Amino acid sequence: MISTKLSAADYRRLVTMLRLLGQAGLKPTLVRLGLIRTRNVEPLSAEAEAEALVSALERLGPTFVKLGQIMGTRADLLPPELTERLSRLHDAVAPVPFEEVRSQLVDDLGDDPAEAFAEFSATPIAAGSIAQVYEARLTTGEPVVVKVRRPGIEEVIRADLRLLSAAARVIERRVPSLRRHQPTRVVEQLAHALLEEIDFRIEARNQEDVRQRTTVFVVPRVYRQFSTDRTLVSDRILGRSPNQAFRLAEPALAGTLAPEAARGLLGLMLLDGVFHADPHPGNVLVTPEGRLALLDFGSVGRLSAKRREQVLVVLGSLVDADVGAVSDILMDWASRSGPPPPGLEPAVDGFFTRYGAQSGRDVRLAEAVTEFISIARQNELALPPDLLLLMRALGISEGLARTLDPDLDVVEAITPVVLDAFAQRFSFKALATRGFRILKELDQVATIAPEALRRGVARLRREGLVVEVSIPDLKAVSDAVRRAGDTLASAVVAAALILSGALYSSASGGDPAQSLFSLVALGLGVGIWLVFVVRRRD
Repeated sequence: MISTKLSAADYRRLVTMLRLLGQAGLKPTLVRLGLIRTRNVEPLSAEAEAEALVSALERLGPTFVKLGQIMGTRADLLPPELTERLSRLHDAVAPVPFEEVRSQLVDDLGDDPAEAFAEFSATPIAAGSIAQVYEARLTTGEPVVVKVRRPGIEEVIRADLRLLSAAARVIERRVPSLRRHQPTRVVEQLAHALLEEIDFRIEARNQEDVRQRTTVFVVPRVYRQFSTDRTLVSDRILGRSPNQAFRLAEPALAGTLAPEAARGLLGLMLLDGVFHADPHPGNVLVTPEGRLALLDFGSVGRLSAKRREQVLVVLGSLVDADVGAVSDILMDWASRSGPPPPGLEPAVDGFFTRYGAQSGRDVRLAEAVTEFISIARQNELALPPDLLLLMRALGISEGLARTLDPDLDVVEAITPVVLDAFAQRFSFKALATRGFRILKELDQVATIAPEALRRGVARLRREGLVVEVSIPDLKAVSDAVRRAGDTLASAVVAAALILSGALYSSASGGDPAQSLFSLVALGLGVGIWLVFVVRRRD
């Protein structure tokens, strides 16, 4: 939670920020956002404004560089000329002197680094706006890296977030046209992502989760006994960056690793629901054994089972071009009710024309993802952060695979993973889970219905009810009500049959004969019920 109370130091920092933004040429932007009031300001072109903003963020310090990098993923809210420049922001800074880091390490490790480790190098091998990294060796002999949060950076970040939150409230109050974008909610999401990134306990958990799930990638082991919210100790992985130089030096190995990278990363997304959200070549190494290793788990995405099902519906719609299903999912993702925006379904239909299975063209994931997000932005549908991370990771994963093999057909490479995900969706276990979910929801309706009916009757007794109805064909209404009841009953029975069949198959221990028997029994049961329903309707 971001504090809404500003201190005297916050106001001094605010004056400095506004001065820097004005010097960068962003005064027209500040006026448009309602943050300052002045006259006779010439508007900037979109390209000039984007360049000026990126330059100002770099001058404002680590909080704004990191926030700019995160905002670079919000293509659903920001125009492409801005997100493209934000994605190029760099956070390399001069390292903090080791003497300033030592006292923090002593607090976290419970001892001086020279005593806690068999070896410890006081010269960092990497330094960024949030942390710096040192080499060390455990007393048991394992080579490790020690990632240390820069002293005092949390306080700086929280102070800057308070100012951003205050600015968002001003924008919502002064610029009604921007309220639909919910600036305060966007800042809250950014703050949540940034504060998670500086908490190394979350990074350690993310790293361990991916390590347990993947068989394709090498993931460094975390040493929990040395790790805190400010310090993270994990295995040191040696290797080469999977860049163009590596591809030219080892073309055969690069060609083998390219489809493995694409399938492995997509498998984490669709099958496991936990994935590395920033797998660019700087966060990946090729080990001496010829395997890919993932590093830096500060940005990790998580997808719920429901979200993965929705993503599969979108992927499946590339085959059958189900415009309505994808439009409904986009509306659900944006938490919008009512009819879809008038331009949504035509835009989705055009998307299928260009990228669907019948398009006959070489589909590039990054291009397709960019257009899909643009459809949401053009129809004012803000997408949730987990899906934006997924879409960003898809594009970066394709870039990594094509760096290793520029001729790789990424869609063909990942097809087996998509088919596995669909197979899991229609497995007995998944069907049983969905059947149980339906029965549980129906049980909840049955539980609350009597009380709701009792209250309704009581209100009718107190207030009465006068209804004027004009129905030309009352029998048609009666038939429609009866059909609706039959359909609901059919759904309940079908769900019960699916659940019982799945449980019976599961209890059989996977025996094919018994599984086949359960399927036949399920089919007969559904068939008998349908005959009963049809006869009843007649």
